[in-house]
Amino acid sequence: MQKNAARVIQINPKSKHNRLFLLSLGFLLLCICLILYPLFGELYRLQLIFIISASFVVFLVGLLKYLEPAISYVITPDSITYYHRSGHWGLPWRDVLRIGDITASVMAEHKHLPYLGIRVNSLENIAQSISPRLANKLLHEQQELLLLALKNQEIELQNGVINFEPFNLNGVIYKGPVAAWLYRTELLQKAYGYHLFLPESSFDRGVIEFLSLLKECHNYIKNDHN
Repeated sequence: MQKNAARVIQINPKSKHNRLFLLSLGFLLLCICLILYPLFGELYRLQLIFIISASFVVFLVGLLKYLEPAISYVITPDSITYYHRSGHWGLPWRDVLRIGDITASVMAEHKHLPYLGIRVNSLENIAQSISPRLANKLLHEQQELLLLALKNQEIELQNGVINFEPFNLNGVIYKGPVAAWLYRTELLQKAYGYHLFLPESSFDRGVIEFLSLLKECHNYIKNDHN
């Protein structure tokens, strides 16, 4: 985390950690296997194919980490902005009602999920700032939350499919992935009590520590305007 005199906080995500190591390791193992395959391919074909596949997976994970934005959140006195490789969204602090951790019943046990939630008083500003590409990506990334809510009967089964019908928000009509994401956001809010879900992999510290930071920033803004 970096903080300057303008009270801007930048969060560097944990998902970027070890990216160069994984890229280097995967590339090195691939090179070694490609050299050894012509020499020992007949004797150890299955073993070498397995190692080549594992090396490719390691390299791919490193590449995905490398493609992640270097900064996942920018927090200013006015807003919080989330950066994803597929786009970003911005939310004024005045729209935030509550920030908390996410809990649900998993295998008959009450567990904390690897997310933090933000409940807002209006989706208008975030609907205007989110790109269709990011909205579409979040529909898939948050699928596990939807499936868990369906399993726990927090959401009716017929609402589990993606709804691409136009979404009317204060007279503004949203279509496509943004509309589908807004419908999904309302469903997840009914299930978990929050509209936005911040993944743990986008933090630079533990969930509880990051929750404390966001609450501190939110409370500071509220007190500053009182």
